Amino acid sequence: MVLVSAVDAPDYRAVLERGDILYFPHGGIEIPAGVRTALMGATQDARSFHKNIAYKPNIDRVSGLVDRAEEETVLTAMREYSACALEFMKNILPEYARAWKVDYASFRSIEERGRQLPLMKRNDLLHVDAFPTRPVFGDMILRCFTNVNPEQSREWLTSDPFGELAPREAANAGLARYAAAPGSPIYKLRRGMARTLQRAGLPVVDRSPYDAFMLHFHDWLKSNREYQESCVKYRFDLPPGSTWLVFTDVVPHAVLGGRLALEQTVIVSRGSLANPANAPASILERLAGKTLTV
Repeated sequence: MVLVSAVDAPDYRAVLERGDILYFPHGGIEIPAGVRTALMGATQDARSFHKNIAYKPNIDRVSGLVDRAEEETVLTAMREYSACALEFMKNILPEYARAWKVDYASFRSIEERGRQLPLMKRNDLLHVDAFPTRPVFGDMILRCFTNVNPEQSREWLTSDPFGELAPREAANAGLARYAAAPGSPIYKLRRGMARTLQRAGLPVVDRSPYDAFMLHFHDWLKSNREYQESCVKYRFDLPPGSTWLVFTDVVPHAVLGGRLALEQTVIVSRGSLANPANAPASILERLAGKTLTV
């Protein structure tokens, strides 16, 4: 996998879907000065259950702050940043924007190097993304990052993309068990109950077999010492002011160092891809011989 400069990429979707990083070395997003000022003064809660300061557009709230007195200022800044990032992404990826779902934005203010987090929350271990509370049912996680640190690069580590990773490791990680689950009466009962409770307004998560496997695979990769030590690795130092986009469920990634980065996530419809066969769900369904996203 490689870092592809936007200047050299005639087809942005092709770059992202094959598992490369789309790179804007001189920014791309015009982040207002007031947003930067407000966020640089924000005090992030360093406890393990707050990995970053998060903005949730669906409820217009922020989390992860130590001081509630900062909430209104940070909320205003994150709301403005999110709007800027989404407009930028929409302009360069209009095919995705027609059907994507807007997810969270975040501000990563804490230095990553040496950060003490539980194993499954560590950012310095290679992993593919999956969201415990927000299943995607075969759609994809696209993230746009900007390094707003004026002096320090953000240090990324990646490995071979999902199309190469899954044929090697998905069976070892137990894909067959997740593919077989829909045939189980207990599984059908659990999914039915989850949907009923969701309709009643309760915060119950209904996951497809694909989402359940990807959550497991996220943890399995992080805890697999052989994979962490022996897989092919590519290192990138992403300098101050740069912006990059990546499907983080396609590209195994880790953050080794850096602080002060902004990020916006969208969930991209599998049907809007230039080549839907490249989606992790499509790859896993070919390997399993079954539909996994119902």
